[in-house]
Amino acid sequence: MKNVKFIYLYFLSGVLFLILSGAYYSTEDSNLTPVFASIGFAIISISFVLLSRSKSCKSKNNNSE
Repeated sequence: MKNVKFIYLYFLSGVLFLILSGAYYSTEDSNLTPVFASIGFAIISISFVLLSRSKSCKSKNNNSE
């Protein structure tokens, strides 16, 4: 992922999954809460890894020039 905007959008989708897990927790169908929470945390952690890799690639490119 070269564009940082897509990484931020990916991060926000993870936050949306966490909000959905909170919404499902307050309803009667709380069996889906761990599913949405684990998907949200996985998406957020992957987006942090992608963001740190893109920043390290930028710094390597700037140092080599």
